[in-house]
Amino acid sequence: MVNPPKSHLLLDIAGFRQFDPTRQAELVSILNNMSAAIYYLDRWGVISFTNRKACQKHPFAEVKGKGFLELIQHWADPNETQRELMQVARTGVPSRAVRERTFEHGVECWFSVDKLPVSDTENQVVGVILVILDITADVEAERALRESEARYKAFIFNSADAIWRYDLCPPVDTRLGIDTQVKQILQRALLAECNDTLAALFDAANADEVIGIPLHRSGSLSGRKHVSTFVEQGYKLDDSEFTRQGGSLDSPKTMQTTAIGIVENGFLTRAWGITRDISSQKRNLDHMEYLANHDSLTRLPNRTLLYSTVENTLQNLPGQNRLMALLLIDLDRFKEINDTLGHRAGDSVLQQLGPRLEAELSEMDGMVARLGGDEFAIFLPRIRNSHQAVVMGHRFLDCLTEPFDIENIRSEVSASIGISIYPTQAQDLSTLMRYADVAMYHAKSALKGVSVYDPEFDPHSPTRLELVGALRRAVREEGLMLHFQPKIDMKSHKVYGFEALLRWNHPVVGMVPPGEFIPIAEKSNMMYPMTCWVMENAIKQCAIWRNQGYDITIAINLSARNVTDDRLPSEVKKLLERYQLSGKHVEMEITESVLLVDPKKAKQVMEEVAELGVVFSVDDFGTGYSSLAYLKRLPVETLKIDKSFVLGMLDDEQDEIIVNSTINLAHNLGIKVVAEGVETDDVYQRLHLYDCDSVQGFFIAKPMSIEVASQWLGSSQWAF
Repeated sequence: MVNPPKSHLLLDIAGFRQFDPTRQAELVSILNNMSAAIYYLDRWGVISFTNRKACQKHPFAEVKGKGFLELIQHWADPNETQRELMQVARTGVPSRAVRERTFEHGVECWFSVDKLPVSDTENQVVGVILVILDITADVEAERALRESEARYKAFIFNSADAIWRYDLCPPVDTRLGIDTQVKQILQRALLAECNDTLAALFDAANADEVIGIPLHRSGSLSGRKHVSTFVEQGYKLDDSEFTRQGGSLDSPKTMQTTAIGIVENGFLTRAWGITRDISSQKRNLDHMEYLANHDSLTRLPNRTLLYSTVENTLQNLPGQNRLMALLLIDLDRFKEINDTLGHRAGDSVLQQLGPRLEAELSEMDGMVARLGGDEFAIFLPRIRNSHQAVVMGHRFLDCLTEPFDIENIRSEVSASIGISIYPTQAQDLSTLMRYADVAMYHAKSALKGVSVYDPEFDPHSPTRLELVGALRRAVREEGLMLHFQPKIDMKSHKVYGFEALLRWNHPVVGMVPPGEFIPIAEKSNMMYPMTCWVMENAIKQCAIWRNQGYDITIAINLSARNVTDDRLPSEVKKLLERYQLSGKHVEMEITESVLLVDPKKAKQVMEEVAELGVVFSVDDFGTGYSSLAYLKRLPVETLKIDKSFVLGMLDDEQDEIIVNSTINLAHNLGIKVVAEGVETDDVYQRLHLYDCDSVQGFFIAKPMSIEVASQWLGSSQWAF
């Protein structure tokens, strides 16, 4: 800051000359401490005094004696400012708070300028005091506010949603009871602001026509129920839906409102909100929900809707004495219609079948659903006894015996129906479906038409019949998964490979043990595609781990049908090439019983696979045929001692002898040994003492998902 010269401390201003030097010094101090820049000009516009603020911009020595016009050439209109200055000097009339716009170094600035006349003792104007205050920040704030208001108004009035504000006149005391507040809000709330979108809801041309309308006539927070919810939720509404009746030709509209109240000093003064027409979205959602819950061909409820209906009914039972029935219908020889007349003819039968079944339910509650293919289900939520369900089953069969018109051909269709009863037979949806499925297959095999579930029909596996269809879908729709169990080398005590183990998480019954679904697959045509799925995913994952730097192998289990299948070698070769994995990193595990099915064919297939570098191991050794003859003839490099011997080897002397003898015998034949079922450190150490080559079991790790196995490889003590 530039300090003015000492001579500047005395004001040479007529009217102030009567002050003694001390008083003038006080006046100078006051002027110097003002935040505004102050200039004193004589009546000709010549500068004779500036305060400290003004000196920060122009030192007094530089401006003294100069005309003020010389300093303001960067102002927007300096000549006009000079004219106004002279006008004040001539007339003695002050000019206050005149805004001046300036550009200094390309930067816009704003000042508020007061031009105040100074008179002598004879009341003659002898000069002008200029008070110049920088108001740039205020002007920018005002401009931003105006722009914000403009954007706000543009948003409000151009929004496709109805935006509104209701004022409470007078405000409502929030300390009152909820019912009282609701009543007062409905009485006092008046529409104070809105856009044209809201006005259209009132069939008005613009917002001005609806301002002042009371709340109870509105289409936003209308209705005591919504106002009550608004108060109960702390003066907020979140996406509250209601129906608004349109004009005489318009269908009702679904509206959605979000609102927030403004509470000041304990009083609700106003409420802001947005109301939108969601009729179109609602129709789309309803249509999507319909498609998700109905069969596209027959328009009947599908499996999803049937399951949810049954489960909701079971959960909301008024008592335990109510009987219900589930009927599963499977058409007999429906495939013949498709094969003979084509799938269009089959579809026609299915489309005609739904209305027939629903017609039989005209006098009682029930739901007809298509489960898929030629399978249907009927849920009867209220029956008097099981006999009534059987009677209804026969009525359904009778309605199906009437000929179907199929492309000018009349054809008859028969069916088999299985029935399960709640709660005398089953207490949940899964069991109801399972028992009805068992009963239906019994009806089909016994040619009974209609059959009620009986445990005698399913003495061994009550879930097996349902699992057949579910497993087929799981194979087809990628519903299976692999878990991986590590194998440890006894010399390095580090992992060298994983065994890939197939798992099935059934969407209804949960995890199904391999011992239940593998036999089902082996007795059907599902075994080969399921094995191909396992091989591809196991080989793919092994390649991924090896590319990540883990030197491991993968072991894959084969069934008897796989080992005698001519397609196996080419499939293995294709997968190895696809994932660029050497055959030496893949091991195929077979059981002893596999070799008894067709030894000659098995030998041929195994040798072709072995030419790819793949090695074979015999799983569960000691539990089957246990002949060493095939070990000499087949490309087997490893024996896996069954865990039934390993688990008890420390407590059972015979088991320990079998384990030790098997290890020695295999080594004498040049074959490696893997011990399964290692669950304790003591067993691990004993096997190490017996020179067992490798082990696997819960002591190392349980079978793990891909994600968990990958983490295990990076953190386990057994890892690299």
